[in-house]
Amino acid sequence: MAYQFTITECGDYLRIEVHGSRTQSDVTQESLNMWQGVATLCREKGFNQILAVFHLSGVRNIMDTFNIVEGVQKWLWPELAIAYVDMDSENRKENTVVEQSAMMHGINFRSFLTEKDGIRWLTAMHSTHRH
Repeated sequence: MAYQFTITECGDYLRIEVHGSRTQSDVTQESLNMWQGVATLCREKGFNQILAVFHLSGVRNIMDTFNIVEGVQKWLWPELAIAYVDMDSENRKENTVVEQSAMMHGINFRSFLTEKDGIRWLTAMHSTHRH
């Protein structure tokens, strides 16, 4: 498996930290396997927020992006919010495409440059959904 990830419960959200490489692996399948496990855990534990911090080397293929977004739809739900932080500066410029694709598929997904910004957004989302 090219991706290794850890999941930590952090108050109102789950933090997933992913390490690995996009080269020499089936990026779509690796991602779908990971996201299915994360979504299952969120449902079991009652989490509606995810902070996803990615440390992946290798350039993201645009078709992988679309296949992943389409593939995860069946496991997600409207209240789920995903804050995505890509630590690889080479891929950050592509995150706009990821964000737009996710939004077009009804996924509440935003990309951020820092964990702090992602957490701030999740906190704001949590406070607006509590009342």
